[in-house]
Amino acid sequence: MSNEAKMLSLVSDLAKVKSEQNILAALAIYHPDIELLSPSFNAHAKGREEVALQLNLFFSLFPDYEVTLDQHAINGSVMLATGKAWVTLTIPEKKCPRIQLPVFIEFHFHEDRISKEVFFLDAGMVCKKSGVTPKELAQETYRLKLESTGSPLI
Repeated sequence: MSNEAKMLSLVSDLAKVKSEQNILAALAIYHPDIELLSPSFNAHAKGREEVALQLNLFFSLFPDYEVTLDQHAINGSVMLATGKAWVTLTIPEKKCPRIQLPVFIEFHFHEDRISKEVFFLDAGMVCKKSGVTPKELAQETYRLKLESTGSPLI
């Protein structure tokens, strides 16, 4: 994909539907062979089914997720974008504040779709600003994975 306007439109549409926690609309924007990575959360999903599970898990942790993209750069079929995310970490028996954090996102395009997204949201800063320990975040993530898939490995 070489059309910068089309790439920017896809990314803007994805930010909008993900801010609405609309997994089906996000999957419609992604390429069928989508790969989604979130290194800080040690998360990797490939294909629509795994990505849907990963997004469901993410939105379970952050049900009010909202993102805006402020800057971007394009080189060939790759876009790098920076922006802000607003989230409230949801852990039973914890009252976490809504926080704002910087995000960095790498998008790859193939066949006029987003084929890979690498989402950099600092889990350590999420914990620090939310008043939880990394262990509490990991335990809740593990619990949600088990609840949604029966397996902690997805």
